[in-house]
Amino acid sequence: MIRRILAIVGMVMLFGSAWAGEGGLDAPLEGMDGRPVRLTDFKGKVVLVNFWATWCPPCLDEIPALIKLQKKYGEKGFLVVGIDYLERADKEELKKFLDAQGINYPVVIGDPRAVQSLTKVLGGVYALPVTKLLNREGKLAGSHIGSMNYSQMESLVEPLL
Repeated sequence: MIRRILAIVGMVMLFGSAWAGEGGLDAPLEGMDGRPVRLTDFKGKVVLVNFWATWCPPCLDEIPALIKLQKKYGEKGFLVVGIDYLERADKEELKKFLDAQGINYPVVIGDPRAVQSLTKVLGGVYALPVTKLLNREGKLAGSHIGSMNYSQMESLVEPLL
């Protein structure tokens, strides 16, 4: 009986609203301007969370599609959030890279514990790039491992807007 209760509690925690609670989507990350950012700050928006790194070629291939998606749907309550994951570059190099790419969406970094907490509630990150899609209620609405093209991204996002 106790095992059943623990299993039910675990399922509720895993599949419940990702916006709720400390840690998880409330894990403190750092914006490129040094200010704290939490994914809970974007509640009410459809959020495409993209885990990526500058050293990951498939991640870099996705950047133009993410920029285009943000430009097209940003005014409709959509937001791309890039999470710089396992990065080798320092923050100044990263800022230069973002500017050179013309990235028009927030990119955040975080200490390993905050990122681990975030990835847990989103179902894990086991390769790069990884895309997680949150609906306006903060529930995980989609997940994809590996690179995607613009059409694939758009087909995930549009139904939620």
